[in-house]
Amino acid sequence: MKNYKFQISLFLMCFFLGSNTLYSQEAATKDFELWNAVGIEYSVSKKFKIALSEHLRLKENAQTTDAYFTELSLEYELFKDFEIGVGFRHITKNDNQGAKQGFENHFRYNIDLSYKYDMNRFTASHRIRYQNKNQLGVDEAGGDLTSQSVRIKSGIKYDFKKSPFTPSFSLEIFNKFTNTDSFNISKYKTSKYRLTFGLSYKWDEVGKFRLFYRRENNIIEKQPKNVNILGLNYVYSIN
Repeated sequence: MKNYKFQISLFLMCFFLGSNTLYSQEAATKDFELWNAVGIEYSVSKKFKIALSEHLRLKENAQTTDAYFTELSLEYELFKDFEIGVGFRHITKNDNQGAKQGFENHFRYNIDLSYKYDMNRFTASHRIRYQNKNQLGVDEAGGDLTSQSVRIKSGIKYDFKKSPFTPSFSLEIFNKFTNTDSFNISKYKTSKYRLTFGLSYKWDEVGKFRLFYRRENNIIEKQPKNVNILGLNYVYSIN
């Protein structure tokens, strides 16, 4: 019961901390996006896992390519319920706004620290991520500024007895650095948040499918953007 109360308190605290700047005097723009991904994962050992995936994202009511990218991720269990992970992405981004438009190449890496624990048939999880992204082939003089952020995510899922379906819910808060020259924890502020409702289906010998609905609100731009996202992921596990 103590763990349950702590989980609820932490979840609500993250929500209120992330929503202190949710309101703006300017009207927010809205969009619908479609995110699709297919991947493969391999467990090198009980503690070490490697995954490779391909992603395609559509924007502007799912009619225009937003980005496509390849992601390589590594996860290692430090000790019971604690994991450290790293991820690398090569991103092709469609910039169709402003005077200079076209597809741009970006590289992003992230470092994660995760913790999860069980509460009866519930599994709670928490993750903190440092993320760094920059545009390839463009230097700072040409307008490329490294984008750094810290992301905090809390989630919960429920394991139905004798069922292949697993529902889940998560809240993620993005804290963006306002000073891109250095890693200064005192110079970042909440930039957006995500609420995600998901449903996973595990099909033996075939793989795992996940359907999700996500609400993403950007809250520090001059004109905030609210995005509704529908996603479908498929992952095949070698072992």
